[in-house]
Amino acid sequence: MAFMVLLLLVLLVSNPSFLKPGNLMDILLSTVTVGILALGEVGVIVTKGIDLSIGAAMGIVTLVVGEAALAGWPIWLVVLGGLIVGAVAGALNGVMISLVKLPPIIVTLGTLSVYSGIMYVVTNGQWVQNLPSQLLALGSFKLWFLPGPVLILLLCLLVLAVFLRYTVTGRYIYAIGNNADAARLAGIRETRIVFLPYLIAGLLAGVAGVLYIAYNGFSTPSTGADLNLEAIAAAVIGGTNVFGGRGTALGAVLGAVLLGIITEALVFFHLPAVWNEAAEGLIILVAVISDSTLIRKVNMGRG
Repeated sequence: MAFMVLLLLVLLVSNPSFLKPGNLMDILLSTVTVGILALGEVGVIVTKGIDLSIGAAMGIVTLVVGEAALAGWPIWLVVLGGLIVGAVAGALNGVMISLVKLPPIIVTLGTLSVYSGIMYVVTNGQWVQNLPSQLLALGSFKLWFLPGPVLILLLCLLVLAVFLRYTVTGRYIYAIGNNADAARLAGIRETRIVFLPYLIAGLLAGVAGVLYIAYNGFSTPSTGADLNLEAIAAAVIGGTNVFGGRGTALGAVLGAVLLGIITEALVFFHLPAVWNEAAEGLIILVAVISDSTLIRKVNMGRG
C-alpha cells in the first residue's frame, strides 16, 4: 500500500494529468479481470498451493459463454453456464490435489495445457465475436458513477474478505497454511479445506470470464493465457505469503491495481512494454525476499 501511494505521488509530480478521474477509472477497469483472478489465488496460496491454470480456465469460460450466447441461450443461463464451467475446472484441480495428493504445481500446469489446447481445437484458431447486445450489456452497465465490472470486483472482494476473516472455514484455511500437522491434530479435515480454495478459484475464474467477454465483446484462442502468472503476481505483491498461512482479499486487489498503475504509467510515458514485465518481476522478488526474511527472523526469535 505504501509503495502504491509513493508511486502515485511520483506520477502526480511527473505528470498531474495521470491522476485525472477518467484515467484512474480506466486503470480500475483494466484491473478487474486480474483482480478477480488474484482473489481466487489468495486461498490457494494460503494453503501452500498454486493455481497456474486459473487464467486458462477463465479462457474456457469466455469460449463457452460466447458460443452459448451466439446459440441464442437466455442470458441468465449463459452466465450460469459460465460460472458452472469455472467451478468444475476449479473442482477438478481440487480433487486431484486434495484427494489424489498430487503436487499443485504439476496438476495446474497440466490443466493449463489441457484448457489452452481445448481453446485452440474448439475455435480452430478463430475469434468468438459478434455477440448479442444482451451479453454486452453485462459489461457496460453502470450504477451511479461506477462501471458494473468494478462493482462486481468490489462485491467479490467483500464476499471473500468476509469468508476468510469471519467464518470458521476461512480460519481453517489459514490454519492449514500455517501448520497442516497441527491443524490435523486439532480435528480439521484437511482434504475438504484444501479442496475448497481451488473450487473458489474456479468459480472466480467463471466470474472473470463472463465479465471479460461481456466487456470486451470477444474471445480469442489465447484469452487468459497471459493472466495466470499475473494473477499470482498480484496476490503475492498484495501480501499473500508464498510459503502459506498469510494473505488477504484486499491485498490481492490492491496488488492487481498496482500492476495496473505500472502498466498504465509505462503507456502514459511511452516506455517499452517489456519494462512492465521487468517491473512486475522485480516487485515479486522483493515481496518473496521480504517474506522469507521475516519468516527467518521469526524462527530465529523463537529459537
